[in-house]
Amino acid sequence: MQYERQHLAILKSRMAEPRRRMQIIMGPRQVGKSTLVYQFCDGIDTPYDYFSADGVNRFDTSWIPNHWQEARMKMDLHADKERILIIDEVQKIEGWSEQVKKEWDEDTRKKRNLKVILLGSSRVLLQKGLNESLEGRFEPIKMGYWEWNEMRDAFGFTMQQYIYFGGFPGLAPDIHDEDRWRNLMEDTIITPILTRDILEIEEIRNPALLRQVFELACIESARELSLTKMQGTMNSGTVPTIKSYLNVLDQTMTVKPMQKYAPSIIKEKNSIPKMQVYNSAFRNRYGQFTFEEAVTNPTEWGRQVESAVGAHLANRSQLDSFELLYWREDNKKECDYVLKKGQSLVAIEVKSSSDKNTSGFEKFKELYGEHITSAFIVGPEGLPLEDFFSLDLKKLFKSN
Repeated sequence: MQYERQHLAILKSRMAEPRRRMQIIMGPRQVGKSTLVYQFCDGIDTPYDYFSADGVNRFDTSWIPNHWQEARMKMDLHADKERILIIDEVQKIEGWSEQVKKEWDEDTRKKRNLKVILLGSSRVLLQKGLNESLEGRFEPIKMGYWEWNEMRDAFGFTMQQYIYFGGFPGLAPDIHDEDRWRNLMEDTIITPILTRDILEIEEIRNPALLRQVFELACIESARELSLTKMQGTMNSGTVPTIKSYLNVLDQTMTVKPMQKYAPSIIKEKNSIPKMQVYNSAFRNRYGQFTFEEAVTNPTEWGRQVESAVGAHLANRSQLDSFELLYWREDNKKECDYVLKKGQSLVAIEVKSSSDKNTSGFEKFKELYGEHITSAFIVGPEGLPLEDFFSLDLKKLFKSN
């Protein structure tokens, strides 16, 4: 039996309601969006039509209207009281949102009970289309990378395996052959993101530089890295170009350039970023340590754990709508992760067994305690990793 993510129950519940809004399933590549819809369709009696825009000419303005009309004709032919239209990879069609709006509004006017599910890989392009044309007509179902409990329950991952290999369900069977795993990461996930997904949302004048920025940011995950230093390391590009490419990578949920928390927004935006992957798999595709080497090297494993904690927080920041930052003073005192929602702050410090210095964490609490609703250490001397990965982060912003 296939593992069912919590999103399936949400989709079933919403689709059982009277037709009010189309459901838009959105998230990064290879997190199970299509699988979710297949599972949904297997459990319903309602007739449905499924179409995928993958491989369709992106400038074919008749593709969406034609398939929409096909669903209507079937509905009329079979005298269906209700039918479901599913369009996968909808963002691949140029001007998709305007076309969807036109067809949806026509069905609404004619009181046709044709419910709609749309799926898309590219969050930023979907979001742009939604904001431009479909306001009030849709409800999102946001899917992030698979989390610890899901990889454990579905594939038997240990905590160490999850920290190193991350949350890609399609690659779970391949982790015991690391060369194969790395090749599959490159061929089925990273290259399609960099050469297809991103090019659909942004004009990239220097694809080779984009890849360099991505690889360097992945390698340096959980570390501060100035854009000037990145430029010097790569010996290519300009600082504004590197910054724009990092923003695009953030939008595609691969790498987040975390800003340093400051009461002043201007100081925050102009700070040296701390690189953070959204999924540990991105970092370890390019890492210099194998899994066995990493788990037996205390210094490296400490970095692995910190980056994995950050990846979880980055992933959840998109689902739970909070800002993910870090804090550092000039005297090197640091708080690893700062979560911000409105005026509320959550401070999180990650400590391995070999590093027990928490002076930066304590200093941050001293300076900003009036806004902190939760503060804790993750690691052997604090909250165990199993408990941390099970937290409902939204509740941390609610003061007692």
